[in-house]
Amino acid sequence: MVLTVGTFNLNNLFDRWNFAGAVEALATGTSSVPATYTFDDEHRRRLQLDGHGKLLVSKPAADTERIAERLLAADVDVWVVQEVENMDVLREFNRDHLNGAYPHVMVIDGNDSTRFIDIGILARRPVGGVTSFQRVFHPDVPTRPIFSRDLVEVEILDTEGRRLLTVYGTHLKSKFVDFTVADPVAALAESQLLRQRQAETITRIIAARTTSRQHYLLCGDMNDTPDSTALVAFERAGLVNALTSPTEVGTVTTTVDLPASPAWTSTFKASGQPRTFDLIDQIWLSPSLAPRLTGSFIGRRRKLDRDGTDHDPAWISLEL
Repeated sequence: MVLTVGTFNLNNLFDRWNFAGAVEALATGTSSVPATYTFDDEHRRRLQLDGHGKLLVSKPAADTERIAERLLAADVDVWVVQEVENMDVLREFNRDHLNGAYPHVMVIDGNDSTRFIDIGILARRPVGGVTSFQRVFHPDVPTRPIFSRDLVEVEILDTEGRRLLTVYGTHLKSKFVDFTVADPVAALAESQLLRQRQAETITRIIAARTTSRQHYLLCGDMNDTPDSTALVAFERAGLVNALTSPTEVGTVTTTVDLPASPAWTSTFKASGQPRTFDLIDQIWLSPSLAPRLTGSFIGRRRKLDRDGTDHDPAWISLEL
């Protein structure tokens, strides 16, 4: 049988209102003023600020619809999705935008206390056990959980309830550094070290829970490239990068020179710097699963900088 599995960062799929308003005058000596919100509809009344005091809002409707179009066009059996706020919003998204295409939906609240983004599962195949490793610690950092979001383990079953595949999904620490920090260089090095420790912890967990003969894969937004020092633990553990030579599905419209290799899912243009194209959304296969790989794909965006999200989905097909 053929099974397709993919990863896609949905970019802030939040369960909240969008607000618009005007402030006539700011309070003296501050950039904020008290505000009162009146709700005529009791369906939702949730306000949430991120760690910098910014009001979190839902995605623009056009972006949400475009993400749904891209998911449906790929026609994948199992998606591991990132940046989902909670179970309710993913269920609503599946119902209202994916026409209920995925009967098995799962989100577990993780460790992100700033943006509240979690890892979700959308599956057409039955889902068995789902395990969160958010309370795991790295030996070098025993005072706080190592995952800034989570690592989840999901069993994908056949129609008889037998395990076909174990999927590990994650979202590692971002490279983003706030320009207001006192030492941006140190902050960047700290984020890289955290990703490295997260990758080490993932391989340790997988080694403890699997055997060399078991079919499993690891996927998600790794926020670094497969050959980076932060992710070296994956290859050392014997995992196989499934996206070394992917097939592009769709074409980006741009005048920018694109890289020769299609193995990229994210692009960024820093001021005064050349544009980068990086494979940060990745799929890694267990040694026993790698020979079952029959194809790998990246769904190419229509617009270079953003097409509902600033990530491209990646997926693979397996013969099981």
